[in-house]
Amino acid sequence: MVKADMVLDVICVHSYIGYTRLVRAADRLRARGTPVAITFRPYEIAPAASDSPQPLMPLLERALGPYAAQQTELFTWQAARDGLELRYDRAVATGTFRAHLLIARAAEQGRAEAVVERLFRAHFAEGEHIAAEEVLRDLAEECGVDLTPYGPGVLARTSPEAEELRGALHRLRHHGVTGAPLFRIADGPVLLGVQTEGALYEAMARASSAARITGNATP
Repeated sequence: MVKADMVLDVICVHSYIGYTRLVRAADRLRARGTPVAITFRPYEIAPAASDSPQPLMPLLERALGPYAAQQTELFTWQAARDGLELRYDRAVATGTFRAHLLIARAAEQGRAEAVVERLFRAHFAEGEHIAAEEVLRDLAEECGVDLTPYGPGVLARTSPEAEELRGALHRLRHHGVTGAPLFRIADGPVLLGVQTEGALYEAMARASSAARITGNATP
């Protein structure tokens, strides 16, 4: 089995593109019979952001001035090359702490890849408020994640799961992570920023070959 780690945030367009390429590369290797396990590490690009929704474009216009439209057009074009839709006219600015709580619970049930993709699409294409508990619960149900065993407060900022998430975020900062996306394939070097699908596939293929040579391959 090849292990891949990715640091991401689900309101980060570069993470969306990077995630898409990572999963496509993993699926190519899986199609050859090599299992690939992806672990998603949480990062908040706007840790002080409120969970109260606000239209994203006015915030970008205040922050970037006349460059806001140009920047979003560039991101939209870049994402479209990977088959992704970005609708900045719909997108809602919000915090992502609760979204990361859902990803962690999905990972425990083997459904993290589906939930991460669904969160990206909900935010960037559908204008959903991905900090709203009812939205998160609907997305969880859609992706087959059962939140019932965790109790009614599983997506609350005061839950035991929230303390675990704060610990994970702190550990990444302690290790010097200051942005997303970030990748590490097996024991290879850390790859900063958006990578090509080909580069990610080659890193996974090398890791798979190395595991077979050393006899450490996991069936």
